[in-house]
Amino acid sequence: MSKKQAILILFLTTVLLASGCLGDSGTKISISGNETEINVNISEQAEGNWCPAGSQVQIKNPTTGKALNMTVTGTEEFGNKTLYKAMIITGSEENNTGYEYMWSQDKNTTVWTKYGEDGNISLRYVYEDGKKTIINGEGRLLEFGVRP
Repeated sequence: MSKKQAILILFLTTVLLASGCLGDSGTKISISGNETEINVNISEQAEGNWCPAGSQVQIKNPTTGKALNMTVTGTEEFGNKTLYKAMIITGSEENNTGYEYMWSQDKNTTVWTKYGEDGNISLRYVYEDGKKTIINGEGRLLEFGVRP
């Protein structure tokens, strides 16, 4: 399985998790092939919580040891909305990169943040109510989308 296929599977799983389509009773899925292992562990949903903290997705190449891990960590306030938050770690144990993914239940707000090796933000992409903003690690903004 190629890296693009693995990322597509992670994206689809994230969408299903974020939309609540995987059910209320917790789910464990494992798929293994010659080049990739995929493990999905979705925690049982608590009442009123459509995206349970602790849910995990892991895509791993058993030959190289490189893995991509996503764990839902809870919620965070962003602007005037409560967003669900997941951390994504990719790479090997010696050299990895961290990403933070946050989204609203209505899917009108999405925030992707990439962290550098020093732990500081190196890139942030914000989609909020049709407006897209990209902010680099030095604070420079690029905005496009809906105009007031």
